[in-house]
Amino acid sequence: MVKGNPLGRREEEESRVSLNLVRWGGAAGVVAGVLYALIGIIGPQSPVFPSFSSYLIEMLAVALLFTLVAIAGLHVLQRDRYGRLGAAGSLTAFIGYALVLMAVTANALAGREVLGIVPTLGALGALVGLVLLGTGSLRARMLPPWCAVLLIAGFPLSIILDILVFANAGEILRGVIWALV
Repeated sequence: MVKGNPLGRREEEESRVSLNLVRWGGAAGVVAGVLYALIGIIGPQSPVFPSFSSYLIEMLAVALLFTLVAIAGLHVLQRDRYGRLGAAGSLTAFIGYALVLMAVTANALAGREVLGIVPTLGALGALVGLVLLGTGSLRARMLPPWCAVLLIAGFPLSIILDILVFANAGEILRGVIWALV
């Protein structure tokens, strides 16, 4: 004879799995942030370490992978409260980062750029997705408002920094943003 409510145990197990994914997502965001910042500091256009580019592609792939886990954690945390806008933003950002990861990996394996416009489409998808995710996060009120503002404004600002200052300034800012969020 089974004692207790089996449905209650299943819900408890799902809740524990969700909590673990949120925790792993937070830790993954910090790791991704540190890796992005390191890439910005030691990157090929960096005035500090200009000749460390052979490891940067691998570091970028790992950072992108951790970013995917961070986005999944943000989604699990807020999925019941941020509605369709947040869900669409989470999915769009996840697909965008996955496309960038796919392009970075394919380029590293081929030794040259092989997927053409895919990284640009992925970056655009990630940008739009993060703005929507940040907007949904503001509505959900599960995170401090400054986290949502970082998602909304930080990534467009990092692209502007890449263009106006030097290419790695935006990467450093992206690292700071992911580590904080």
